[in-house]
Amino acid sequence: MTPSDSSIPTMPRGPIHLVVPKRPGADFDLLRAKLEGVSALQSHDVVWHVPRERADIVQLAHDAAEAARQDGGLVVAAGGDGTINAVAAAALRAGVPMGVLPMGTFNYFAREHGLALDPEVAVQDLLKALDFGDMRPVQVGFVNQRLFLVNASVGLYPKLLAEREKASRRFGRSRMVAVASAVWSMFRPSAGRRWRVVMKTHQGAQSSQEEHLVTTLFVGNNPLQLDRMGLAEAKLVADGGMLGVVMLQPQGRWAVARTVWNAATGQLGKDSAVVSLACSELAVSPASWRPPQVKVAFDGEREWMAPPLQFSIGARPLWLVAPSPLVRDEPPLTAATAVTSLAAVAAAIVPGLGDSDEAPAPASDPEGQGLLPA
Repeated sequence: MTPSDSSIPTMPRGPIHLVVPKRPGADFDLLRAKLEGVSALQSHDVVWHVPRERADIVQLAHDAAEAARQDGGLVVAAGGDGTINAVAAAALRAGVPMGVLPMGTFNYFAREHGLALDPEVAVQDLLKALDFGDMRPVQVGFVNQRLFLVNASVGLYPKLLAEREKASRRFGRSRMVAVASAVWSMFRPSAGRRWRVVMKTHQGAQSSQEEHLVTTLFVGNNPLQLDRMGLAEAKLVADGGMLGVVMLQPQGRWAVARTVWNAATGQLGKDSAVVSLACSELAVSPASWRPPQVKVAFDGEREWMAPPLQFSIGARPLWLVAPSPLVRDEPPLTAATAVTSLAAVAAAIVPGLGDSDEAPAPASDPEGQGLLPA
């Protein structure tokens, strides 16, 4: 993105407002001790914002961003993509920049922006960026006025999320549990739904309308995630002003295996069951019957929304305090990394299987299809 100079906020010089989510099994005292042990942080005034309950993260992020606006400080998200989403939305509303200490499962936002995944190193990098005045604009997407940084999607999410939560309760919350649950869910039989899709390929273009029978419709705002799956739309998203759209058609069990492997090995763009494109605006609604609400997953959060779902790019960028230049540390693709990528792939092409440790509990959905019966 190349926003006008007038949109660039003042570099924060006040306290650091650190937003930390309530995570099951996480040792907050250990995390706090580790971060406070970073010598460079000891010279800064740090305000800790920790919710009493998991569902308090959105209000907490709002309070932290407002505090940063009032005292000229920096609001920092210390968590996964869900926490980063909540803080980003609050920072954009307050008109203040933000920092990120990645602590999620897949950390797509952090990896796209070359942020260190080790908390102590991430703190040191963040403070260096503050000292040098390093700040960059970040494109944000919206679905019905709700911000997303990585992706938003509709489809099989509620049913698959319930399966993953069940697996997490039984085997623990970890990347490998997410891998196993995601792959298992991908191989379960699933019906498609016909969606009416109205889009603009670029700003100022005429709208075009199509109908697609799909099990999942995914809108991506993260070039790294799209690139790792082998989608040409990654470059268009990276250049700014575009969102990537991936639609997965219904298919049999063995065909699903092929699709998952193609995505894990960076060949999803060649898969016959996948339709991918890039656009600047997108409106999605059920083509056959229109329920009062559909369930949408975005950056690990989820919410019921009334169709049509309007996907767009924010008029203003989010400003991220981070070291320059951007350097990604991505491992080469091997058989081992391809297998590990299955979890990330399923988190992308099957909504709701990424970072969701700070999301509120899902609403009841007896149909398991992300649609609220009329």
